[in-house]
Amino acid sequence: MSKRIQLLCSHRNLPDDIFEHSKDTAWAGVDRGTKILLEQAIRPVFTVGDFDSVSDEEYKWIAEHISIAPVPAEKADTDLALGVAQAVERGYDEIAIYGATGGRLDHFMGAMQLLKAPAYQKYLVQLVDQQNEITLLTTGEHVLQNDTRYYYISFVPASDDVTLSLRGFKYDLDKVTLKEGTTLTISNEFDTSKAYVNVHQGMVYQMRSRDKKDNE
Repeated sequence: MSKRIQLLCSHRNLPDDIFEHSKDTAWAGVDRGTKILLEQAIRPVFTVGDFDSVSDEEYKWIAEHISIAPVPAEKADTDLALGVAQAVERGYDEIAIYGATGGRLDHFMGAMQLLKAPAYQKYLVQLVDQQNEITLLTTGEHVLQNDTRYYYISFVPASDDVTLSLRGFKYDLDKVTLKEGTTLTISNEFDTSKAYVNVHQGMVYQMRSRDKKDNE
């Protein structure tokens, strides 16, 4: 049976009503995400970070509500990388990451690198925001259900010489080799309620996306 946790990094680009819809889900706070969870009356399963994204006053407030053990600011891994590692150590095999997009691009690319980390490829690790859901697909056949929240689906090579087949989409493919840098598989759409992705070689980022509404 899968064990799921949601990691919160910041308030950026969060899906609407995410806290109301996820009250019964386990949460972990990554740096400033800890403060946001506590403000939502959600007690995180664990916290991680050097807490350099909060003020001294905010840090004191966090420490009054939950026991924290800050890591050194000078470290080999990002706070998010430490959070994913701890989630895996605690037995979680489904890890959804929120608040990791829409800010510094180096942090975003670091989060994308985490999806590719060999140690995590056997787990379901996702980056989720208001418009997107990003997952890594490794070699093998993957059965996908159409999620009406996301109109578009794209497959971006995460390694060179990817061989990919798609069935059940508006644009199907049959053992097409994709090089890094291609845009061939951007903005596809489901043609059926269930579709199939076969990664014969390599790995791809699966990106489900939707356009932002004018009033958002």
